[in-house]
Amino acid sequence: MFNNTLGYLKIRNVSPLNILIVFLLLFGLVGFLSIRGATNACLYLLLLTSLFHVKKGLAFISQADGIKLILPILVTFSLPIFAIFISQLGRQDWLFKAYDGPSRMLIAIPVLFLLSYRKIKFSYLIGIASPLAIFTSALTIYLHPEIVSRWGERFATTFVDPTAFGPYIVILTGFCLFHLDVTFKSSKLWFLYQTLGVITGLFLITGSGTRGSWLAIPAILGIWLFFNFQKLTRPFYIFSIFLLVFFTLGASIYFPQAASRFISGYTEITNWFNQSSLDSATGLRLSMWKISWQLFLHHPLFGYGDQGISAYLNKPWFSATATSEAKATIACCGPHNELIANALRSGVIGVFSTLALFIIPFVFFIKNARHYQTEVARASHLGLAYIACMIISSLSAEVFTLKFTSSFYAIIVTGLLAQIINSHLTADKQ
Repeated sequence: MFNNTLGYLKIRNVSPLNILIVFLLLFGLVGFLSIRGATNACLYLLLLTSLFHVKKGLAFISQADGIKLILPILVTFSLPIFAIFISQLGRQDWLFKAYDGPSRMLIAIPVLFLLSYRKIKFSYLIGIASPLAIFTSALTIYLHPEIVSRWGERFATTFVDPTAFGPYIVILTGFCLFHLDVTFKSSKLWFLYQTLGVITGLFLITGSGTRGSWLAIPAILGIWLFFNFQKLTRPFYIFSIFLLVFFTLGASIYFPQAASRFISGYTEITNWFNQSSLDSATGLRLSMWKISWQLFLHHPLFGYGDQGISAYLNKPWFSATATSEAKATIACCGPHNELIANALRSGVIGVFSTLALFIIPFVFFIKNARHYQTEVARASHLGLAYIACMIISSLSAEVFTLKFTSSFYAIIVTGLLAQIINSHLTADKQ
């Protein structure tokens, strides 16, 4: 269908193993928001595959400066499990279920070895999968209108609520944007494919009503402009203006409430500070963050575990902003902030492990963002956009708490890092 697709996907050794890996990655990415268990199954099957090739993977990584290159990533992916173990040891409160989400990062380590060794162009797989993931999500919403009604006319899927749906549709749309050829020199069908992904994604983003994810859009757009501004042509400017006008008109017709919802965030913040309305959507988050800070100060070393804060919520520590609704929400659903959630769950080391998951890969991608190989640079740009979106979205949602979101992070970051690592080690070998 696409003239360049087969060329990009040519693998040095076309083998059943490579075909299996590509199929699993595509399945895990395309079904991320629309097929329950798809991303988790992909990660576990990749783990199983990697165990059969662990010797070759280790041998490949061990050459030249491979260990030095990959060591910070190995430590980073091990930290979430380590944080849970140390905090449970300190509290003497053992719960095996707490290891479920963090284990996805640990599983990613042998998968990283496998993907580095097999030389998979993961950045282009993302380009193929992202529009499909957006289209399948839109189809799911269309086929299940009762879900939209359940969430107050906000877009979601059968197993993903609007709070989780919004950030990941933003990043999938961003992935489509990064695969647009601004020079119009590549396949027109490929350009059309990515453009449809961007347009559909923008409508889904607006329909999700997730304001925290909307804040990530300027960051992704800024990263894209930083690396593409000098390549922009007049036809692309004209195309962008047309696209913006088309989307604005469409959004104003189908989502008239979107603008007022975004603006209301400022009002909700103001009302929380003057204490005239503490239980708005934004006000609840601010109240929960204040509660969380006070809880953290009482147990900063080992935290409270997943359910331990409930026994402390009636203590006389909290100010007037700790309403009964805020206490009930944080007890059942967490503080709606990834860093704060891990501070409560695992204490100081939980904070450190969360920051490492964001910062270490981000620094790795920055170092390779100007690489002379186009695909390495593209992988780095995608990585920067993804982590920037996760950092901003994590301010109002817990982006690693759910199992399938942890698996998605493990697959995306591992795949992009593996592509870059393979390039470095192959270059050293030549």
